[in-house]
Amino acid sequence: MLSETAPQTATLSDTSRELVAASIAPNTRRAYTGALARLRAALGETPLNDASLASYLAALFAAGRSVAAAKLVVAAVRFQARLARCSSPEGPLVERVLRGYARQGDRVSRRGQVSGIRWEQADVAAAIAGNDRLGGLRDAALLAVMSDGLLRVGEAAALDVADLNASDRNATIRRGKTDPEGQGAVFHLGRPTLKRIRAWLEASGVREGALFRSVGKGGRVGGRLSDRSLRRIIQARARVAGIEGRVSGHSLRVGSAQSLAAAEASLVEMQREGRWKSPEMPGLYTRNQAARRGATARLRYRE
Repeated sequence: MLSETAPQTATLSDTSRELVAASIAPNTRRAYTGALARLRAALGETPLNDASLASYLAALFAAGRSVAAAKLVVAAVRFQARLARCSSPEGPLVERVLRGYARQGDRVSRRGQVSGIRWEQADVAAAIAGNDRLGGLRDAALLAVMSDGLLRVGEAAALDVADLNASDRNATIRRGKTDPEGQGAVFHLGRPTLKRIRAWLEASGVREGALFRSVGKGGRVGGRLSDRSLRRIIQARARVAGIEGRVSGHSLRVGSAQSLAAAEASLVEMQREGRWKSPEMPGLYTRNQAARRGATARLRYRE
C-alpha cells in the first residue's frame, strides 16, 4: 500500500486509508508501490532528496530504462509526498535530469518501445490460436477483443460476460486507467471477434462472471486471469505467429493505433478509440505512419 510509505498517514482511519487507496487506479497504485520499493532499495540509507533522486534517475537511464519509467518514479514520489502532506523532494536537479532524459531518449526509446501488433497480425495470431483446444479458443477471443478495443491488459482482465452486448456488437469497459470514477466506455466488436467470443463461451461453459479465465489440465476452467497471465498469453501467441520485436501486454493497443493511423484516422479519432487523455501517446505510437502521410510525402512526392 502506498499509504504505508508515508509516515503522516498513520493517523488516518481505516475508511480514510481505503479512500486514499481508491483515489488512483489499482494498476497505477501497484506501479507506484513497486517504483517506490525499488527506489528505497537503491538508496539504502541515503536520504531521499533532489540530488539522490536525480542520481537514481540517471542510473535508470544508464540501465536503458525509458523516460516513462523515470517519470513514473517521480510521479510516485510526488503522490507519496501528497499523502504525507509535505513538499515533494524533487527540485531543479530532477527537472534537468528529466529534461536531458527526454532529449537523449531516442537511444532508450528504440530499445524500450514495444512492438505493435497490428490488425492483420492480430487476425493471424487469433486464427492460429483458434486451431488449438479450449485454451486456444480463449486466446483467440482475447487477442481479437484487445485488438478491437485497444485494451490495456487490466481492462481486458476485468471484462465480465455481462459487459458484452452481442445485439449491439459492443462491449463496456466498466473502469479503466483514465476513468478512475468508473463512468465506463463502450467499444465496438467486429463480427469475427463476436464469433471467437461465442466459440470460447460455448466450449468453456462460462455463462457469467469473468470473461477470460484460466484453463487447466483436462480443460478445467478456473478463475479470472491476472494481468501477468494475459501478458504471457499475448507474448506466447505473438511468438507462434512469428511477430518480431519486443512484445508486451501493450502491443495490441499500440498496434491497433498504428493500424488506425495507416487507415488515415485522425489523432482525435485515435485518442477517442484508445481512451487517451491527450493525443500525445497515440501521436508517439503512430509517428512512423504519420510521417508517411505528412506534408512532404503528400505535396512533394504526391504519395
